[in-house]
Amino acid sequence: MSVELTGAATHGAVRGAPHVPGPPPAFRVADAAVSYDRTPVLRGVTFDVPAGETVAILGPNGSGKSTLMRAMLGITPLTAGRVELHGAPLRRFRSWERVGYVPQRLSAGGGVPATVREIVASGQVARRRRLRRATAADRAAVTDALDAVDLADRAHDSVHELSGGQQQRVLIARALAGRPDTFVMDEPMAGVDSASQQALADTIARLSARGATVVLVLHELGPLEPLIRRSVVLADGRIAHDGPAPQPSGACAAPGHDHQHPHPGPDPRLPVAPHIDVP
Repeated sequence: MSVELTGAATHGAVRGAPHVPGPPPAFRVADAAVSYDRTPVLRGVTFDVPAGETVAILGPNGSGKSTLMRAMLGITPLTAGRVELHGAPLRRFRSWERVGYVPQRLSAGGGVPATVREIVASGQVARRRRLRRATAADRAAVTDALDAVDLADRAHDSVHELSGGQQQRVLIARALAGRPDTFVMDEPMAGVDSASQQALADTIARLSARGATVVLVLHELGPLEPLIRRSVVLADGRIAHDGPAPQPSGACAAPGHDHQHPHPGPDPRLPVAPHIDVP
């Protein structure tokens, strides 16, 4: 015998269903402010990055986007507000093996010889216990990371022999080798040739597809444009736009323009529109 639930019964069944909370956001930034020598750089920035989302932080030079990224990782201290990382206040967060950080450029110890593989393997330091030797799984993760950025054939070369674009790929491989679930990349496309840009875009696409959280500080979208569903655009240290990447308009939308990056409009408080340089 089938029983049809009435509206009241249905409502009661839904109301009585157990609540299963979802995961906390990978990042929660609340009213964050940063000042350098009493000069405000970030002003009341508030936004969440849900786990598994790929987000671009955009803005012109001096807008505060790199400062925001460093504040999200605790590299730059806040003067006000708070940051939570995977549900924990930043000062209490201890699971740093979950976070892969890709800086703007490679620092290879002031000229001390280091191979590509050695640099990539250093990304596993946060995951290993002190003095524990690398396991077979660790070594396999390094090999997989080199394969992912198409540098397996340069594993035993000095990092100083690589181009700037290849060195940037080494930095991403170093982050991959630690097997984190959250990636923060500061201008990964800056000064990188088109072939390396596409290789980086392919790697980021694979990270997104497997459910990793990816936060990218970008000056321009380039080949990453198809991957970016959400952008947080800064202007004068404040959020001017939070949503789909702004589309070009006016002269910037004319045929033949293909180099997109955000620039402020007449009023820096308004959303930033991409600028497109004529080749």
